[in-house]
Amino acid sequence: MISDSKVIYMGIDIQNAFGSQAKSARLATLASQPEGDEEQEIRNNARLASAIYATGGTVIVSKDWHNPVGTKIGDLVDKRAADEFAIYGEHATEADGDSDLNAPLESALQSLEAQDGHTRTILPVDEHEVARFGDSRRIFEVHKNVYDVTQREVLLDGVEQGPMVPNQAFLTLIRDQVAEAKGPVTMVLAGKIAEVCVRAGVLSLLAAIPGLKMMVPEDAVSSLPSELAHKLQLADKSQVLQLLRSHGVDIVKTQQVLDWLVH
Repeated sequence: MISDSKVIYMGIDIQNAFGSQAKSARLATLASQPEGDEEQEIRNNARLASAIYATGGTVIVSKDWHNPVGTKIGDLVDKRAADEFAIYGEHATEADGDSDLNAPLESALQSLEAQDGHTRTILPVDEHEVARFGDSRRIFEVHKNVYDVTQREVLLDGVEQGPMVPNQAFLTLIRDQVAEAKGPVTMVLAGKIAEVCVRAGVLSLLAAIPGLKMMVPEDAVSSLPSELAHKLQLADKSQVLQLLRSHGVDIVKTQQVLDWLVH
């Protein structure tokens, strides 16, 4: 790897809420079966985060984050998740661990925090979220309440679908990373799930951050079973990867990224 280049690891929604540990029976189908290997995909994300940090890079994870429908916040009532919960079941709420990162990745981040000497910096969904703010400048956790990490849904009293606005805190973080770099910036983006959140995150970031190079390690990206994706009228994982490749994204394997980092 060229010494003056910068690498960012971006892990999308690698949480208990999506996959075999999900509390929602509907979301438990997102375990990359029968085509994929969810456990290996999660371990590969942990390996990537650790390796990129070790070479001086930045580690960012996103977390899907929702209040239970009807949560009172001061004089406001939060109903933003109503439609999503109706489709997928309640998920990624803070109280029951469903929003937690999958254990291998969470363990890797805790190890990195110990090396860093600082806890991860959390970018909350909005001012209505009570979050534990850390002070790391290299480890970040971004909370999101819509599928696209570059967007967020605003809370309006009693409104089930508030307006969508850019997630400026997250976009500013990425733009600052690019501005501070002495050379090219490559983002290694992986996580859950290919057909929805990964696809949206890659395409939106490429549009929002000119010059950003993108790698997607396919064996660190989970997906819907292809039969289910087609039933939902979504492109399946292989089709999504081909779309991303057509936008200039390097589709690679985890080991290729690890080898690239040390050469």
